[in-house]
Amino acid sequence: MIKLFHAKGSRSVRIIWLFEELELDYELIHIERGKLNPDFIEASPFAKLPAIKDADLLLSESVAIVQYILMKYGEGRLHPETHSEDYAYYLHWLNFGESTLVLPIVDILKNTMFRPEEHRHQYSVDSAIQSFEQLIKTMDPILSQQDFLVGNQFTAADIINGYTLRLASNLKLLNDAEGTKNVCDYYRRLESRAAFQKAISS
Repeated sequence: MIKLFHAKGSRSVRIIWLFEELELDYELIHIERGKLNPDFIEASPFAKLPAIKDADLLLSESVAIVQYILMKYGEGRLHPETHSEDYAYYLHWLNFGESTLVLPIVDILKNTMFRPEEHRHQYSVDSAIQSFEQLIKTMDPILSQQDFLVGNQFTAADIINGYTLRLASNLKLLNDAEGTKNVCDYYRRLESRAAFQKAISS
């Protein structure tokens, strides 16, 4: 059985969500922040979540884990046909959610929560909010024509981006502003999924 190292609210939410959508069995190992679990450090030497152990295989990074799980256990689910044009778009959105969309959110969190107050900068927060709004406005026209990001079918790209939008929602950044309503509706569709609810409550 796959072991998933997890802390509530962390990026490992994505992997629980994936497991639940695929109806895979898994063992959840809760990691307490600040306490080092030797098995966890073996799987993730930089102590970053998520990380998995599948037999002798150790793997971290949420996008890499998603791709591995789908390759080994997905049976063709949650992604388009590999040789289709949609698969190229799928790869784009799979990486967009973690390498692009999340960046302004990280800046906001650093400057509102994580850094000591004397090192927080409001101008960085304001700039990050503007950047995030611009990014979701590029997504909005696509989601005006289809329910999901790729080929109008739910894929793992929606899981990656859905978690990022969850962070944005927690920061009150999804507010149905002009040019973003379809993204907000999209997020509401994602959060209504049973697998999503299971993941965020774990």
